[in-house]
Amino acid sequence: MSEIKTSSKGIDYAPPHTLKTKKSVYSQAMLMKIPHEHHNEPDISLKIGRYLFPFGKVQNEKPKSELTLDNEELNALISYISEYYVPVNLGSGKYINVSDDDEELINKFKELVEKNSDTAEFLIEKGILSDNVFVAAISIKKKDALIDFERNLGEALPESFWQNWFTENKWVLGSDFAQIIDERNIDTENIADYIMRAFDGFVDLVEIKKPNGLQFWSATKDHNNYVPSTDLVKAITQCLNYIYAIEREANSAKFIEKTKSKVIKPRCILIFGRSNDWNDEQREAYRILNAAYNQLSILTYDHLLFRAKNVLGITEDVDTTDDDELPF
Repeated sequence: MSEIKTSSKGIDYAPPHTLKTKKSVYSQAMLMKIPHEHHNEPDISLKIGRYLFPFGKVQNEKPKSELTLDNEELNALISYISEYYVPVNLGSGKYINVSDDDEELINKFKELVEKNSDTAEFLIEKGILSDNVFVAAISIKKKDALIDFERNLGEALPESFWQNWFTENKWVLGSDFAQIIDERNIDTENIADYIMRAFDGFVDLVEIKKPNGLQFWSATKDHNNYVPSTDLVKAITQCLNYIYAIEREANSAKFIEKTKSKVIKPRCILIFGRSNDWNDEQREAYRILNAAYNQLSILTYDHLLFRAKNVLGITEDVDTTDDDELPF
């Protein structure tokens, strides 16, 4: 840390900083904290001067030129430089001045991100807009998507609606997935909702069922245990058949060419039904059910919503005795 000194008159000052040296003169700047007679807060002043040699010491007597800016003038100068230096440097029409928390700009930039993310990234890359604006715009876009997600959970919408929604918001599916592969056909008989390229470059699957109209648990217990409903058993069977079908394509040059990915131990995520009204016993039964499968994970729409909110920092207070469990 730079050392702050005190003059014989009790004025704190930073060591003079040389701005430029010429043949016979040099320029220096020095910040000073000057006590104020009328209030407790001192003024920060800036002394700028051009001085004759000898070099290394601010000359108080007969400087070639000297100017001292008081606190008000210094703050005005800082604001002026902050606002206009970059626009002047880049040229008119090449710069947009905006504070990091400018909500109107961020919302306009969010629209640009939604319509053309390549253009948005180009503006960041060229330094025309800051990373903070980009991050804020992406965050707003994702939060808006979750509001839409939560609102639509109460509507009787077809699977096709949710397939389109997840295509536009694949981030909700989790960070394991790097890309949705355009090809959906596993073979001539099996068409998955999504064939995904995982972050490690291998193929995984996602199967979507609608949140409403399908029961997760059977209406009656078996041996006092909650068991999957017939609809859920059918969906699980479908996923397991997809996994089997895609494993058969592991050595298919045609499939590898279509997906640009390899097949090794594919996994499938099944998104099925709701869990917002589960009791503790049902949550325990869900944990046991999921543990039974090595290549299949079952998530409800409420699990996805809670996880996505957690990623965005939209956490809610939940009453759960096990921190590892989702509160549904």
